[in-house]
Parts: sequence; structure tokens; C-alpha cells
Amino acid sequence: MSASSFQIITYVIPLVIASFLVSTLFSPFDKAEADNGKNLVPQWVKQDAMWWHDGKISDNEFINSIKWLVEKKIIPIQLVVFNNSTQNRSYEFKDISYNWGVGKISDKDFVNTVRYMIENNVMNMSNSFRSDINQQLKMVSATNETEKSIVVVPVLTSSAYSEKGFYAHYRGECVKCLTVKIHDDLHSLMDSSNGLKVLKSLGYKTITDIDIDKNPKILDQYDEVILLHNEYVTQREFDAITKHPQVLYLYPNALYAKVSIDYWNNTITLVRGHGYPNSTISNGFGWEFDNSKLEYDRTCENWNFHKIYNGIMLNCYPEGRLNYDMTLLQAIKDF
Repeated sequence: MSASSFQIITYVIPLVIASFLVSTLFSPFDKAEADNGKNLVPQWVKQDAMWWHDGKISDNEFINSIKWLVEKKIIPIQLVVFNNSTQNRSYEFKDISYNWGVGKISDKDFVNTVRYMIENNVMNMSNSFRSDINQQLKMVSATNETEKSIVVVPVLTSSAYSEKGFYAHYRGECVKCLTVKIHDDLHSLMDSSNGLKVLKSLGYKTITDIDIDKNPKILDQYDEVILLHNEYVTQREFDAITKHPQVLYLYPNALYAKVSIDYWNNTITLVRGHGYPNSTISNGFGWEFDNSKLEYDRTCENWNFHKIYNGIMLNCYPEGRLNYDMTLLQAIKDF
């Protein structure tokens, strides 16, 4: 078999430039699955990897196996193809594939190897595929939109999720954790950090929920408001959002718990909701459109939007799906 190089292309969105595509698209497998020892890849695919190494099947046949994994969302790579050019490490990658097939390399490590090879230019994207991606990105981009959309960054929720924060109280680990510092660094605990990256890379403008609390009328400047995982909000923010005529509730569990802000000390305090001040209280605003129960659908395979009086709500948690579902991104743009 002649030496071939892997070229990997994806319809995942975050930046057009390859460096950001790599960092976003080739994320490791879910940690919980890895810890549980779940068999992520069928044995017949691993057998194909060994046969490809030994020259018993062609490049194209192995491509079809990888594509199957992609279609089933087992490997977070949207499209895998070979070309006819030669790379110095093509045979080395065949050895890696073989060892993965026989179980000497885990599924997680195999994917991370692919990621490393792309980050270090061992595998390169072809110009034709890059052009195709750029065209699709332009279709869902909000950069040149005449309507003004704004994405609300959940700084308050990120702060609530911080270490020794509200959730330490919920777990019974402390009794004085219902007042926490406001964190400007938007760590992954806010659970919509990936969605924020995707939308920002597509040209959507952002404000924070603190901006809204300070000046609720700021939303009047925008035709459309897009919420992420804005779980913890103030009363002023809640009122401003629910009074706006065009809101896209992209993540379930938004507007769930009421907090107050102490700007002098730069802290937030839980006021009501999430079982506080008593266990009978769920939504802190008593909001009739609370959709928190939908947040547990993380695959979003059957996603759709349903209408409420001031916008639309997604019926699942799209954090991972925003990486590759062009139809969902188009629906957000068309809202």
C-alpha cells in the first residue's frame, strides 16, 4: 500500500482559522464515559484499523469505517478523507491505528493523537475543503446582518458555579456559600462556554447579564436577544428579558434562580430558587415558562424550537451540538 496522509475537515463552527478549529473540534471523549470504561468503538472498526495497517484493506475502505464513527458521533471529527500526497508520519500513524485496534491505545488517546497531529501540521487541511467550510460559515455568520442580535454572557451563573459557591451549599458542604465573588473569567462551569465561543466566532455581539442589571433598557437597542445558560439572574435582568419581544432561549434552565448583586463588594447572593430558602421552591421567579427539565437532553438529536409569548425555546441542551449542526446555527440566524 502506498503511503497516504490523513486530511481532516469538519463542519464544526468556531473560527475559520485552523488553529481554533482544531482546539474546538477535536475535544477528548467524555470523561465520565472514559472513567466507566465504556466501549466507545465497535470491534469491527478496530479490526479494520489492524487490516489497514497490514495492507489487507484499502485507504478508502478504512475511510468508510472512520466516517461511520463520525456519523454515529463516536469520534468528534466531521469528515475524514485521504489524499495522494505523502507525509513523513503516515506509516507511523498506521502503527498507532494498529495499536489502537488491538487495545494498546485507548479510544480517547487515539482521538487525542489525531488532534496532536493536526495541531503540529502533520496533517493538513486541503484548500478545496477549507473553501467549502468557509462558504458554509458565511451562510450562518451574523457578521453582516442588518438586524441587531445580542448574546447575553452568563457571568452571574459562572460565578455561582465557582468553587465553594452555591453548589457547595446545595451539597451540604458549607453553610456560608450563598454569597460569592463575581468572576469575570468565564470558566467552563457556566456550561455554555462552548456555545459562547461558537456564536462569537460567527460574529454575534455580546453583553453580560451585569450590563443588563445596571441598565435594563440596554436591551431596547437590540432586535433579538439570545440567552445561553443564564441560570442565575437578578430581578431587574429577569424583568428586562421577559419584557423583550424577541428572545431566543437557546439553553434550558435559563432564568431559574434569583440573585442580588452587591457592587460595592463585587459579590452575588442567592435570594430565591433552587430549593432555597426552602426545598419546595424550584424556580425562584415562579416563572411559568421554566423549562429546566429539558436540560438533561445533551445529544439534541431531535431538537426543535417551541414558541412562547416573547420568543422561542430550544427543547434540549445544545452545548456539543453547536459544534457541528449547521441547520441549528442557521435556525439561530433566521430567528
